Amino acid sequence: MSGIGNSQVSPNAARIDALLLTLAFAITLLQFFLFPFLIPVNGWTAAALIILCAVTAPLHYGLMHETMHSTLFEGEAPNARAGRLLGITFGYSWHVIRFGHLAHHAFNRNSYDRPDVLPEGKSRAVVVPVYFFNILGGQALMYVLSPLPVLLPVSTTRWILERLGDDPETVQLREAALRAFSNPERRRAIRLDLLAMTVLFAAAIWCWGAAWPVFAATLAARWCVVSLLDNAPHYGTSVEAGLNARNSRMPAIFRWLVMNQNFHGIHHHQPQTSWHLLPDKFAQSGKAPDGSWLGTVLRQFRGPRRAEDFH
Repeated sequence: MSGIGNSQVSPNAARIDALLLTLAFAITLLQFFLFPFLIPVNGWTAAALIILCAVTAPLHYGLMHETMHSTLFEGEAPNARAGRLLGITFGYSWHVIRFGHLAHHAFNRNSYDRPDVLPEGKSRAVVVPVYFFNILGGQALMYVLSPLPVLLPVSTTRWILERLGDDPETVQLREAALRAFSNPERRRAIRLDLLAMTVLFAAAIWCWGAAWPVFAATLAARWCVVSLLDNAPHYGTSVEAGLNARNSRMPAIFRWLVMNQNFHGIHHHQPQTSWHLLPDKFAQSGKAPDGSWLGTVLRQFRGPRRAEDFH
């Protein structure tokens, strides 16, 4: 488990990843169990913990993201083990999130993967509230709830997927999802993840006692940040963009917090490339950055627009 899933990465990369994993799990231990025992809970300390969890949410998710592409460790099995543990402590089932993320790569900007585009025939008055709910936390909430149908019989999963629609892209996506979530071994793994999450979160609430709303706020903060960043590099790109996404400027001192995903366009063109290599790959591409990372995130607040307005 010591090697990175890309032989071009420097020998120091494994040590950096081990350090970041240790940091992510240390913050998780503090968030779930240690904080109420080690630190008096008051307005200031609670705010500090919530901010810490929010700021490091992209790192936690970014490490899980690397495991989805099998680039954190050598081999599928260690990536899956680490990814599932990272997912459980985030409230996500890794197998479900991984399927959704790889589908995002395979079917980028499909009808279910362009929340910034105002659908034909729909009023902004209907679409805009849903859009802002999603980017301000709803997207993560959907990921948290999406494994629940796996608790029901497989026929229910099939019935839910059949409600998605019948356009060609949706049919492809639906068939892939049906294959993935009809698999007995994968269904058992997802159910085990849900059980582990239930036990872990119940234990955390017990440890926090009467101050449990602070723990809930740390979760909400993390989910809101991840929702906000989820589609940001794709906002405003053409619906025909395919592999395209924005590459943005970000001070190098902060890029580890987002695991170089400010170079999201490079990631989409070379998804099996370790996060360590993305800056060099971008430099080699000769492309200019599409503005700043913060600007990329804030651009989403323009809201959904018609497809023809995006170029």
